[in-house]
Amino acid sequence: MNKRVLAILLFIAALAALAYAIYRSPSETITVVEVGKEVIYGSPQHGLNTGLGIFAGLCVLGAVLLLIEDGRNLVHDQRVVTKRAADRVATNYPSS
Repeated sequence: MNKRVLAILLFIAALAALAYAIYRSPSETITVVEVGKEVIYGSPQHGLNTGLGIFAGLCVLGAVLLLIEDGRNLVHDQRVVTKRAADRVATNYPSS
């Protein structure tokens, strides 16, 4: 797996997390009142939405960092190749 594939997977995970957070955010709140007891179903889950948002942000940050080309791995060769050096054959035999 190379960097680009991992970055795409991270973007997909971020989109899935955000989609689920948006899906859960407008959920309907149902309040059931019984004798001496009140039960609330489907209350907004702010912690879940916050966690999914942070997870999506970290996925996007990781994907961007993977896609940034840094100059540390690049080697610039500045040698000039002359015609004479290009015609020579490298051998292990001593020249006579």
